[in-house]
Amino acid sequence: MTALTPKTAQSLRQALYAYIDQYGGGESIPQVRAIAGSLLSVRAKAGAIVFKGLEMDAGVDELVVDFDPSRVAEQAWTEGEQAIATQAKHWREALEVKARATLDAYIQTHVPNLETPQIQALITTILPIVEDVQISRDEAKRLIHLISDEFDWQTAAQRILDPKWVAFANQVAQVARNQAVEATVQDTVRAYMVTFKPTLVEIGEGLVETALSAVINNKAKLGLDLALDPESQRLMVKQISFKLKLMEASASPSKTILEMAQQIHDEVARYRAAQGIDTPTYIPPLLQKDEPTGNSVLGGEISIGVEVHPRSDSAKNPAEEGTPPKN
Repeated sequence: MTALTPKTAQSLRQALYAYIDQYGGGESIPQVRAIAGSLLSVRAKAGAIVFKGLEMDAGVDELVVDFDPSRVAEQAWTEGEQAIATQAKHWREALEVKARATLDAYIQTHVPNLETPQIQALITTILPIVEDVQISRDEAKRLIHLISDEFDWQTAAQRILDPKWVAFANQVAQVARNQAVEATVQDTVRAYMVTFKPTLVEIGEGLVETALSAVINNKAKLGLDLALDPESQRLMVKQISFKLKLMEASASPSKTILEMAQQIHDEVARYRAAQGIDTPTYIPPLLQKDEPTGNSVLGGEISIGVEVHPRSDSAKNPAEEGTPPKN
């Protein structure tokens, strides 16, 4: 279940047809999915739709089911739906400009000797910094591959930098300084997702904030030198929330990671009790160690530069009412 009403979903499908008719991009399913994600982003940016957790990516699934780009000529769309398509086109172009300029600024001001294989990971870090609205998994993957494939060191070195790109680049550097902590928080969220199987709605910033608190409370056990200011914490929550869409396979979680996943579950359970929301019956026994697959909750193993496998049925679980704390 997503935040889309049937009427909204139908209108956005027509906007998707309008986009492909006007601007192209219907040659493959990944392209269509990326465009659909952009349409959802611009509607979310306008405040017309509110997405929680990973609902946006379930919304992409809904828009493209039975979508047939070859039937564009048979479709009719309103001026409003054409306007949404045009807004999505402009938003995509602007996001690409911001990401490219911030990448060049970061290389000029922080890591002039960056190795080429690191470019994709760097773009992944940049995207949630330069854009506040949610970016769908498919649009993110499109941009990461597009910008990295077209990256040119000479152009990056010669770009005249606007101060706003330097400011974004400084935030990227701030995130890079806390990579060890970010990885631990991400592993904790992943362990929680595999062990307790939360709904798409629940996998949002509130869940990441709870995981970050668990890591801070266990920093001695984890051997982390951890002193995060509020700005660093805010950036980390945005980073991890975004990267949940692009998770890579990982090894089995350690005992400490599982303990922190349990702490997240306990916090969620307290929130549910306070809100009068029943705890789902599918939660397994405490600290049960299911072997994680490293797969995304959206289905299939996901890794930058690796083919995405088909989505699993877990992407179709209905979202329950209520969210974890702070979401």
